[in-house]
Amino acid sequence: MNRICGVLTILALTTAPALAHHHHASRHSSSHASRHASRPVEASQGFTANASFYGGGPRRYEPNSHTANGELFNMWDMTAAHRTLPMGTRLRLTYAGRSVVVRINDRGPAVWTGRSLDVSRGAATQLGLIERGTGQVRVEVIGKS
Repeated sequence: MNRICGVLTILALTTAPALAHHHHASRHSSSHASRHASRPVEASQGFTANASFYGGGPRRYEPNSHTANGELFNMWDMTAAHRTLPMGTRLRLTYAGRSVVVRINDRGPAVWTGRSLDVSRGAATQLGLIERGTGQVRVEVIGKS
């Protein structure tokens, strides 16, 4: 356990300065900033995302686990985490012929994972992502809640 904590601490310390520099640089580069979610999210924008899921274990609520917007994380809710989409954005996700509508209520996943979307365990179950753990999903922005 101590080894895992040490690794996570090292990752946090080495990643944080790079992320802070990235954020600082993005304020000064208009072409870079235009690629981020500072622009309005329009309905029916579509893209693909490498998605994973989070929320495991037998408990419905993870102890003391709050999402970035302050609500208590419920792994069975139809929610997702994205680094830049505005909180409350509703997305239609499609994977392997199955679709589900989720609401962005958290930030993540970490840049170094190579994924751009984390969905709750409930959404992953309905999509069929549980077995593989990750997958390319089709994402349609359908508005804000």
